[in-house]
Amino acid sequence: MVDSFQAPAKTPSLHRTLRWQDAFALAMAVSGGLFVSFGATMAAVGALSAMFIWALAAGIGWVQNHLFAEMASMFPDKPGGVPVYAYEAWKHRFAPAGALATFGYWFGWSAVISIVSLTAGAMIQARWFPDATWELHLGAIGIGMAQIIGIVLILLMMVPNLLGAQPAAWVSKVLGALLLIPLLVFVAAPLISGQWEPGNLTWGLGQPGADHWGGWQDAAVWLYLVGWTAYGTEMCAAFTPEYRSEKDARRALSTTGAYTFMMFALVPIGVGGLISRADAANDPASVFVNGFTAVLPAGFAGDVALLITIGALLMGVNASMADGSRALYGAAVDALVPRQLEKLNRHQVPARAIIAAVVMNILLVIFVSNPISILVAANVGYLLAILLAVSGFILLRKDRPNAPRSFRLGAWALPLAIVLTIYGAAVLVIGAASSNLSGYGGPVELSIGIGILLLSVVLFVIRRRFQDSKPLMREPL
Repeated sequence: MVDSFQAPAKTPSLHRTLRWQDAFALAMAVSGGLFVSFGATMAAVGALSAMFIWALAAGIGWVQNHLFAEMASMFPDKPGGVPVYAYEAWKHRFAPAGALATFGYWFGWSAVISIVSLTAGAMIQARWFPDATWELHLGAIGIGMAQIIGIVLILLMMVPNLLGAQPAAWVSKVLGALLLIPLLVFVAAPLISGQWEPGNLTWGLGQPGADHWGGWQDAAVWLYLVGWTAYGTEMCAAFTPEYRSEKDARRALSTTGAYTFMMFALVPIGVGGLISRADAANDPASVFVNGFTAVLPAGFAGDVALLITIGALLMGVNASMADGSRALYGAAVDALVPRQLEKLNRHQVPARAIIAAVVMNILLVIFVSNPISILVAANVGYLLAILLAVSGFILLRKDRPNAPRSFRLGAWALPLAIVLTIYGAAVLVIGAASSNLSGYGGPVELSIGIGILLLSVVLFVIRRRFQDSKPLMREPL
């Protein structure tokens, strides 16, 4: 294919005010994903196996970030990050891939709102209202206290987003630093807690008669489930047009990937030694609550640590609502979804996209109700977006070998991208198809994830065929 690179148009509304440290502070919230689903992983495969899965997934994310850094240097003035790179790589071959990547990415990030809100609600209930086991019945649907708290938190986070009152950069840095406190508590647990037992670090993969494919299928399922947070540091690429220096994107992607890998390797060892696998299986959502109790004295210190953790999780809710809504808005600007989503309110924020995300997440809280089950649905689109971007690296190297790049990896990057593409496809297909092995996924959750992708195609056709009269399958060179 002809190397037909064209410099992307400037986006005058974005100002280059960020340094890589600012993106690092924002991406620190990604490590909070441990509080959401590590307990379920530990209960299913044991603490040592869970540590291996989380560290491996974070390591893959770290490596992928290097590919995204080169792609960011190709499009220094285009916001959006991973789905934009997927769209740029595939638009001359299969334009709907851009819609699938963008909408899948939006759903993956936006679903974090319900995932984290439910987790925060479960933590609040487990710590301060352990006996509140009642349910509010709405016909055939039962809503518990954790779900109600989660819905309230979503609505509270919606208000400042609609008003455009986003937290200042220093607030993100403070909250990110506070998140370090509970993480470091568990990193230091082997040294400071007399209740840490190495015997709790069990390996549950590959047990005779207990797994599928000698444990490989179970590993693929959990690699699929933890991908939503292990790969999350790719968000640093979305701020590329706002960095002061072209080197900032590369530094942010590299350092956040390394930090997340370190946390995903060390924190599981700390919390895994404090809680037995049997206790984790009894209540996966309370693993970290019980871990705090084992390390810190009951009462004020433990409550403060838990409040810090919940505050850090809510930072993730706010960031996901802001980023997810802007991803959908960006898709409208790129003519991938109906132009009605291009509208901004009087505060210059994409209110329609925010409301769409809020409604979707409240429905997820009510009808799915379990954070891990929501992951099964959300990761179908999110991991597809990652896969299309990683494979897009191969296409960009082939189709635009001479395109300007301020940062270019060596020749080894191409075979690495091929390996990562095969790996990503295997995890996506096997993990999604076998998600029922986790005990949280099934036909309903997969149908939601696939339905969201099919909806993206419908919206793409509406925009291209009926609103803009543009070609559907390929964009002209």
